[in-house]
Parts: sequence; structure tokens; C-alpha cells
Amino acid sequence: MAAPAPDEALLHPDNFFSSILSLNWGQLLGSTLAISVGLPLCRFVLRDYSNFLALGPGGTPSNFVGYLRISYLRLFTIEDPFTPPPANHLERPVSGFLCELPKRPQPRPSVAGIAPHRQTNQKPPKYLYQLLRIALYSLVSANSKLLRSGNSCFEKHGLALFLCLCPQCPDAECHTELFHSGPTHMNPTCKDTGEICHLHPSDSSMHLTLHPADAALVISQGWGERHPLAGCAILGFGGRLLPEGFVMVYAPQEVGQIGVLKDIVRAAG
Repeated sequence: MAAPAPDEALLHPDNFFSSILSLNWGQLLGSTLAISVGLPLCRFVLRDYSNFLALGPGGTPSNFVGYLRISYLRLFTIEDPFTPPPANHLERPVSGFLCELPKRPQPRPSVAGIAPHRQTNQKPPKYLYQLLRIALYSLVSANSKLLRSGNSCFEKHGLALFLCLCPQCPDAECHTELFHSGPTHMNPTCKDTGEICHLHPSDSSMHLTLHPADAALVISQGWGERHPLAGCAILGFGGRLLPEGFVMVYAPQEVGQIGVLKDIVRAAG
């Protein structure tokens, strides 16, 4: 069947240019800009969302609603996680709890995310993770009237240590020669649970709250860095989500580092 003949009137030069001039150039330009901006934005969001999911489970739901929450929190992050928290002269003791730390021999790992906040490399073998768990449990066993273990209130899973000065342990004794504790405990985020640290199974790093002087020592010696939201006031969240000294301590790379991490956890108590 023969193709229909084109409308000769439309092909006339005068009519052709008149039809071009009659186009709504504002709408055409708007559509072009929407496509040129929208497609790269969609690609960025999909890639960023995939990276968020790749960090694994954490305190934030692993879905798009959780991703949007984290995207909002990015607006309030600290500029440099390697800058120590400001000194607080009202803190007692003023000098902190760690006397000294050796220099961590490895370079700092790559770290990503907010919640989850994880190492993306230098993930140790499983046996080092298990040894670190044993070390944390040994702290509880040696101080059973002061400490207990359980699931993290931050992460909703994973091993955490808690001070027993809470409704779950009403008769706890205070061993101030080993730990600092009581109403002046520096991490109010988990309310009255008394969580002092938690361990991440996915990368063997930990989160804990340290005295400003201890946080400065941990950072300067290469054992950790501040959380992106440490000390940040979050609009719509009722102020600070995390205290100034909320720190990630990197995963152990060798057996000899377990004792150093144990000392840091003791200082967080």
C-alpha cells in the first residue's frame, strides 16, 4: 500500500517557519532542563542509596525512608572527624581516664556513612572479631556488679556493654577505681539504658563515648575518629543526637591490639 503523500501546505517555507515560531519555547526549555538535571540526579540517588544499603544493618532502617532520614542528617555533620571535641573544663576529671596509648601502626581505614557508620576496608578476620567479643565479655565478668551485656540500643542488634546504674540493675555498686559512672555518664542518647559501647559485627569497629581528653588521644594516635554527628544540633530532633565525644574505634588488625581496645572501652565506662 502506498504511503500517504505529505501535506504540501506544511512543507511550504512560510508555513514551516510559522509553525516553528509558534512553539512554546518556555515549555520546551523547561522540559530539556528537567531531563538534563533529572537523569543525573536519579543516577546519583540510586548509586547513593545502593552505597547506603551496602553498609549493612544499623540503627536506621535499611529502606528508602531510612535513606531519606540519613540524607537529611548529612546537612548537620561535623567538618572534620579528626578534630578532637572541645575541652570541657567542667568535666571531672579534667585530664581524662587514659594515661597513654601506643601509635596504631596501620593507616586509618576508609569510613563511610552516618547510621550505619562503618569501615569500608581493613576488616579483620573472624577470629579477631571473636577475640574482641571475648575481651568485652571479660570486662563484664570482672565487673559483674557494674556492667552487663546485651543488644545495643543504638544499633538494635549487636553486642553492647551497659552500666548497671539503671532500672535493670538497681543494686549495682560503683567501682570508681575501674570505671567512671553514675549520673554524670556522658552519653544520654540511650536514655537510662547506660550503654557505653557497642560492637559492629560487619566490620569489627566500635562506637563509644569518651572524655574529650581521651577522644583527643585516641584520634591523635590513630585508633579512631569522631562520629559525623558528634555534638551536632539537629533541627527537628530536639537538639543533639550524640555527645561531643562519640567516637568510632577502628577494628583490630592483630591480636596485640585487642588489649588496647579493651583499655579504650574501660575509659568509656
